[in-house]
Amino acid sequence: MSQQQRSVSRRDFLKLVGGTTAAVAVASAVPAALDAEGAFALPRAYAAGNLADGTYKVNANLFISKNLVLIKKNAYFTNPTDPNDGNGIPEFPNTELNAQMTVVGGVATVTVPLINECFMLISAENGSAASIAGTKTKTAEYNDTKGNSLTRITEITFNLADTNGTYELGACEEYAAYKNPPFPMSLLVPGYLYWTATLTVDFSTAVRA
Repeated sequence: MSQQQRSVSRRDFLKLVGGTTAAVAVASAVPAALDAEGAFALPRAYAAGNLADGTYKVNANLFISKNLVLIKKNAYFTNPTDPNDGNGIPEFPNTELNAQMTVVGGVATVTVPLINECFMLISAENGSAASIAGTKTKTAEYNDTKGNSLTRITEITFNLADTNGTYELGACEEYAAYKNPPFPMSLLVPGYLYWTATLTVDFSTAVRA
């Protein structure tokens, strides 16, 4: 092989190595994206097992999938937007470190505040990988359509059986206290609902509390 051929081969090799390294660096820098439900998609390699035992702040959301809703919009209990105020609908996830998580031996327990006054969770059942460890409740700001007071869940704690990051609950009961909401929510009728809720926990956002 000539000197020129050896030089060209060496340059091509370096270009290949450099390109591969750059591609890996770019892929590592890409943040978690929103999945088809509008919830944060988690890096599958990340898990609570990567975290030392302790207490953390973390991003978590509880919502009803748009697949169940007539107007095809997600409905987030963790988004404070009240449709009755005319400021929109709670269709987007909370992006703050809004939940508290405790990790013991790689097993996570997460407590999620439910802050929407109009779209409220009344009761919930365990999912296959998320069991309910406790709840806090209060008298809701809105009454039902007959004028009766409602008691809504303001905080819910889950024991997580795995670190998948997305958890379907069992049977749930909700109440939608719509009065004069904006379109398209104006198409919906106020009252009780019986939709399955979804919990998402973005473990990659965890920081020491």
